[in-house]
Amino acid sequence: MASSKFLSILAVVVVITSIFSIGLVYLSARSLFSAISGYATSTGEANLTVESQATINFTTISISWGSGRVTPGANGASLSSVEGTNNVSGGNWSLITAGGLRLVNLGNVNVTLNLSGTKTAAAMIGGTGPVYKWNVSNLEASSCLNVTGGTDATPLGIYYDVNTTATALFCGRFRYADASDSIMINFNLTIPSDSIVGALGDTITATALATT
Repeated sequence: MASSKFLSILAVVVVITSIFSIGLVYLSARSLFSAISGYATSTGEANLTVESQATINFTTISISWGSGRVTPGANGASLSSVEGTNNVSGGNWSLITAGGLRLVNLGNVNVTLNLSGTKTAAAMIGGTGPVYKWNVSNLEASSCLNVTGGTDATPLGIYYDVNTTATALFCGRFRYADASDSIMINFNLTIPSDSIVGALGDTITATALATT
């Protein structure tokens, strides 16, 4: 009788121990399964904000033909800032800085580009029939877009009188992409034989406003 009772108690202990062991095996197996299968998940985030910046810069800031005079007997001399050998006629000036002013969009957004000078041909050069004109052209292809970028922009590659009364829109969209962010501003001058003497010059201002 006592032996039978002892066996019953032992059986209960064995069953409880077995259940406890099964539980440990289950928990261990579950943890192992989670580690192997990736069942357990967690998420994290990495955040930052990139600020827009409209920045333009003249990489060539000055054009100079040096000192010179109109050829005796000629009505005037023509001076151009375009690179090449035929940039002066009717005078003995020599172009020191060729290729015009160079302007780059250094920002990370497209911008509209307006240009303005401070002097007319009469004010800067004087004399009979002076000429002071500029044009804008792409130094890198598709840098200055004025068809898709704006309907009122001045066409590229054509000489116009330098604008002093209001800024002239040349690029409805001056792009910031590295391969398409540079333009040239070239000038064409006529110096009459009765022009103002001494050092002549003007200041050109480029104004940019962020756009799409």
